[in-house]
Amino acid sequence: MIRAVMDMNEIANRLSAAIAASKYSYGELSKLTGIPKSAIQRYATGATEKIPIERLRALASALGLSLSALTPWEEAAPAARDELPEITMIARAGQKMSPERRQDMLRLLQIAFPEEFRDDDGA
Repeated sequence: MIRAVMDMNEIANRLSAAIAASKYSYGELSKLTGIPKSAIQRYATGATEKIPIERLRALASALGLSLSALTPWEEAAPAARDELPEITMIARAGQKMSPERRQDMLRLLQIAFPEEFRDDDGA
């Protein structure tokens, strides 16, 4: 239990620093991740003892970080990153953009490559 509390304090400190460095507000991160603003604030201030791993991943992604940048433990990198470096480059560029520019980039990709963005059922 002591280790878990130490880990949560470290995660809260790292998350708080990452949010401050990103210049995103809790509200903007909420829109990017779908996580309630109040929950993000509790996570960043250490006011909670548990953060679901899916939420940590979503926050890390929105902040342009790896999960290990927010946590004191390591996570294996997905194989797709090794196999598709172009996708990693696109993702990194998107993480550096404002939400509006990220939406613009997505629209451009959808226009340029409509077949790839079509659902499996052809819609």
